Amino acid sequence: MSYNKYNVVLKATSFFGGVQGLNIVLNIIRTKIVAVLLGPEGVGLNGIYNEARETLHGTTNLGLDVSGVRGISLAYEELHAAQSVTERESLRKRLSDEVALLRSWVVLLALFGTLLCMLFAAPLSFFTFGDYDHTLAYVLLSPAVGFSTVVCGEIAVLKGLRHLKWIASVSVLKVVAGLVVTLPIYYIWGIDGVLAALVALFFVCMLLAFYYGNKAEKFRVIFAKRELRKGHKMLSIGFNFVVCNIIAHLSLLGIQAYLNNVASLEVVGLYNSGYSLTMTYAGMVLSAIDMDYFPRLTGVITDCKERADTLLKQMDVVAMLATPLCVGVTVALPVLVPLLLDGRFETVIPMAQAATVGLLFRAIYLPNAYMSLAAGDNKTFLAINTVGAVDILLVLVGYHYYGLTGMGVALTVQNAIDMLIVLGVSKWRYGVRFTWARAYSLSVYAAMLCLTYVMCCVLTGWRYWVVGTVVTLLTAMYSYKKYKEG
Repeated sequence: MSYNKYNVVLKATSFFGGVQGLNIVLNIIRTKIVAVLLGPEGVGLNGIYNEARETLHGTTNLGLDVSGVRGISLAYEELHAAQSVTERESLRKRLSDEVALLRSWVVLLALFGTLLCMLFAAPLSFFTFGDYDHTLAYVLLSPAVGFSTVVCGEIAVLKGLRHLKWIASVSVLKVVAGLVVTLPIYYIWGIDGVLAALVALFFVCMLLAFYYGNKAEKFRVIFAKRELRKGHKMLSIGFNFVVCNIIAHLSLLGIQAYLNNVASLEVVGLYNSGYSLTMTYAGMVLSAIDMDYFPRLTGVITDCKERADTLLKQMDVVAMLATPLCVGVTVALPVLVPLLLDGRFETVIPMAQAATVGLLFRAIYLPNAYMSLAAGDNKTFLAINTVGAVDILLVLVGYHYYGLTGMGVALTVQNAIDMLIVLGVSKWRYGVRFTWARAYSLSVYAAMLCLTYVMCCVLTGWRYWVVGTVVTLLTAMYSYKKYKEG
């Protein structure tokens, strides 16, 4: 087979895309059953509890699930570049110490997150539900916060050590656990089992992540103050990540709290379902960015030419793969929603179709956003992500004027704004040159998505399916042409 500059990136993306595809199949089964057992109200309640857990987890883990990858990945690259046996032994010890340092802080922060959830149970209840009736529920939810932190810590170890297949195994087994652990609870207790299901799920996920993490590097922690102080660089990078996480998750939690207060739990459930539908299928392409691209980018970050080349290849591949997928999903949503969820969720179809257009912009945004993180450029990273976390509140404006559909349009606008900002940062701060050919390709992809959305709005019956199929095929053919040109 002839050389193609996209093959390496495409191989990793295809691998994790395949894993994500399997996850989607398993999630289809789980989501369908959950939608039937709990209905929109139960899905909304689960969304609020889970977002509260994610907010506290994202706040208290100090971003170590990302900044920790950077330190381990750099040590890993140095070890594999070493020439002499003595140098390799020294670097092997350094790599082991980096892993132990990360795990030590992860354990401490997991305990801190659990305690914080207990202490703030009452304010969380009032913020999300407008009363204190759910205070005990948040106290009972607190262990899930700590379990989440341990899971992310072990995944960070696997990423830094390049155990991609084991990461894939954890990813699939977590979804299987979601089926095996949570569905019996929902079946027996219904909506009253939402809380127990969440805690049980993250406990099992923690056990799975710990098993594979321990296989990669024997579990070891060091709590001596002198050793913990060595995590200063990791924590300083992570602190900025935490600030971004706090703003982002508070924004998302605020959206759900707003919808719950001005509308109902049912509307929260519909919004969460529409958002999840769009992000689930995009995950088939975007999952490789976090798992494979970020460690690779970190390893070449000091070489200006290599880092730019790594970024541009990743951008090209995600655009090639994401656009046909998004077009196809947008067209298929009238079938997918009743199939994957329930007839009660059909009102979310226009929102999901509008939001799917923005996934192309999200696919371009993410590889660029990781550049400042890989470079340890804290201020730039903080600024980029703060803007992205705040402008998602545009969805409230969209809901106020146009309901759920307005929220979908607002999500696309938000992703477009974020993409333009981060492209400017990559060009002027990191010297990444974007050619007119790439700009043209991006414009073609965006036009195809917009055309698909317009078609969804104006066509019905057999014309809808014929035109939708043709546009999907044309988009796939254009992507294949761009790949062959590589």
